[in-house]
Amino acid sequence: MFRYLPWAREGLFVFLRLVFAVGLMEGVRSGFFAGFLPFFAPEHLHLSPAVFTLAFTFHQLAENLSKSFGGFLAERVGFGRTATLAAFTGLLALLLTPQAQAAWMLWGLSLVWGLTMSTLYPGLMTLASRIAVPGREARALSFTFTLVLPWAGIGLVGVGQVAQRHPETALSLLLLAQGLALLLALSLVGFRIPLPQVERERYPVGHLLIFLPAAFGQTFAPALVSLFLLRFAKENLGLEPLALGALLLVGGGMAFGLLPFTGRLVDRRGYRLALMGGLALLGAVMMRLPLKPTLGELLVLTTLGGLGYSLFMPGWNGFLAKNLPQENRAAVWGVLMTAEGLGVALGPAVGGLLWERYGPHAPFLMGGLVFLALSLFFAVVFARRPWN
Repeated sequence: MFRYLPWAREGLFVFLRLVFAVGLMEGVRSGFFAGFLPFFAPEHLHLSPAVFTLAFTFHQLAENLSKSFGGFLAERVGFGRTATLAAFTGLLALLLTPQAQAAWMLWGLSLVWGLTMSTLYPGLMTLASRIAVPGREARALSFTFTLVLPWAGIGLVGVGQVAQRHPETALSLLLLAQGLALLLALSLVGFRIPLPQVERERYPVGHLLIFLPAAFGQTFAPALVSLFLLRFAKENLGLEPLALGALLLVGGGMAFGLLPFTGRLVDRRGYRLALMGGLALLGAVMMRLPLKPTLGELLVLTTLGGLGYSLFMPGWNGFLAKNLPQENRAAVWGVLMTAEGLGVALGPAVGGLLWERYGPHAPFLMGGLVFLALSLFFAVVFARRPWN
């Protein structure tokens, strides 16, 4: 089995425990803000939707704007310590939520919780890149992301199903999951991300500016349509939510099902064509959607979108693994994740303005143009600069 894994056997058990702990914390966070608070806050805390949604905004801003410093702490202070602090803070926030009868209390708890979670993803991705088997870096990073991502959906759906009938039971489930995450983190409290042993040449700082457009654009483009997708599908494509969900399941299954193959392709052949081709495919799919495709065409577009994402993800991760500096890598990763977070935050607002002014097709066309522009941008960059 170990022959097929992209991570080295040494330290793998520790790594998987950290993945499980981070996944649990992500599931709790998603379940708390999206599944629990909408049912608990109005009745038990007497707080309006504007108040508890703003709590999530503060949480996200605190996490995303501090990821660079959070990554620095994860690498220098110790990932085990920072993960333990994040787990403990989340548990404390959950315990204090029933007493948060004022808006400022819920906002404060959410903000501090977000600050401590800023260390998790930069630290985890840096660790994944450090323990990757040489030649399998793209797969190691892509698989790490896919191991954590589903927990957000599990937390949202699972907690939401319980909270709408029994909010107190839902809180108990959140406390149980967060407590398990804390125990896992405590078992690794002394763990530190291994630092590179080989010194490299001075890193050209200008290279970092190349990563930022893609870090921002890859989240900004889909965020342009994220809040309007259900309405667009019903009013412009004639799809009910169940049918849209089935199409998204096909695309997601294609993306993650092909990942072992596309990741292997990137590790063996290089990341350039996969990165540019994935972006171009995603852009073409987004630009075709507002032109009222038939159901058969929609199925083809969904499949192509899944293929594009399965190429883009290992291509992007392979690009980062090969070219990010080894020194303070977690801090640099935090900067890129901050750019990604800004894309998520700004995309819906810009998409709403485009929809209001130019119609429902405009956010899709803009998103497609962003993906295509990024593909062209990297074609120029790779042609003009030497890259690993």
